[in-house]
Amino acid sequence: MLKKCMSLFKLGQATIDLKLDSYELKPGENVNGFFLLKGKWMKQIIKRLECDLIVQNQEDKTERMIESVTTIYMSKELSPDGSIEIPMSYQLPDDLISSSPTVTYRLQTRLICDNTRCVDHDEITICG
Repeated sequence: MLKKCMSLFKLGQATIDLKLDSYELKPGENVNGFFLLKGKWMKQIIKRLECDLIVQNQEDKTERMIESVTTIYMSKELSPDGSIEIPMSYQLPDDLISSSPTVTYRLQTRLICDNTRCVDHDEITICG
């Protein structure tokens, strides 16, 4: 019962954080880093990790997925207060326009566990 209530309020769920070597990149450059998965109060089974490259246009308030960076299917147990590091490497598309006050980019990461989902956003800057 307690476990059901905690999951209903998303208490004790695992967290995801993308740690990058650099947040300022050029089109075509490699993005390197790792996903840091952290457990909380309950043991959880990690089912899937997804990461997408998203562009947002501030002028017309639209956003779209440029492409999927990675999708990792797994069945890993994440113990309470445990952590898992998963390396990440991705080559940016060559045709990205530079970041500006009206155009921003982010890597959106989702961690899917048994019945919960955790989302992380990391903004990156594309330099000409």
